[in-house]
Amino acid sequence: MTFRSQLYENEKIYGDSSVEEVLDVNPDVHGRGLYPREAPFGSLPFADELDIPIIPRDEWTERIEEMERTKTRLSDLSLSAQLDCKDQNGTKFCWAYGPVHAIEILRVIQGEPRVLLSPASVACKLTKFRNRGGWGTEALKYIVEHGVVPEDKWPANAIERRYDTEDAWEDAKKYRVLEWWDVEPRNLDQIFSCLFARMPCSLGFNWWSHLVVGMDPVALGNGFGLRIRNSWGMGWGDKGFSVLSGQKMLPDDVFSPRSAMPTAMGGD
Repeated sequence: MTFRSQLYENEKIYGDSSVEEVLDVNPDVHGRGLYPREAPFGSLPFADELDIPIIPRDEWTERIEEMERTKTRLSDLSLSAQLDCKDQNGTKFCWAYGPVHAIEILRVIQGEPRVLLSPASVACKLTKFRNRGGWGTEALKYIVEHGVVPEDKWPANAIERRYDTEDAWEDAKKYRVLEWWDVEPRNLDQIFSCLFARMPCSLGFNWWSHLVVGMDPVALGNGFGLRIRNSWGMGWGDKGFSVLSGQKMLPDDVFSPRSAMPTAMGGD
């Protein structure tokens, strides 16, 4: 009998024939705003090409079944840590929300305290406090250099200069990502290998003009899917989770945070 993943209660599977279903939320409300990546793969000085074992496809189903049985998927670990998904709430900052939530998840995986971080703190500095779209690589570079301000000092969606303080950015240094993997675009083998290693991925989709977080490989019985976590609030899908399949799960821009600032080096 072919193993098939049990989806979360309100999850949907979006494939090649259901693009409009994925985009069923008013873009004026949720503000999709990802610009296609301009930097060639492997050209970014703050990111290395992926250097972990690539899991053979004939092992995928068995590994997925084991992760689900032991509840050790990234989605399980995020829920166990009570790490809610983000909600853009009218901003066009998905290109910052995805990397920042991936960092929050990575910190949980590394055993660091749960700290909610502000995507707006990164996006506002890059857009000069304008609500516009952007590149995921912009956000990544800024996070490497400056970190991310915690939500208790800069609310997640606040496009307000009053939060841009020296104290806030001093705190942000605790939440820098030291290294990123530059994962080959549209390479499902590399993406799944990251997720099997419990490394969340920042995924940018040109067809969607949107960036989300890659969470879990999913067995669909007749193939595989990719569980994502969106930044449209806990009411989208199931607590922000849904599954992409077919060509729609192959992103054009993929990064995975390699290591976050540990507590011993100044983290919270």
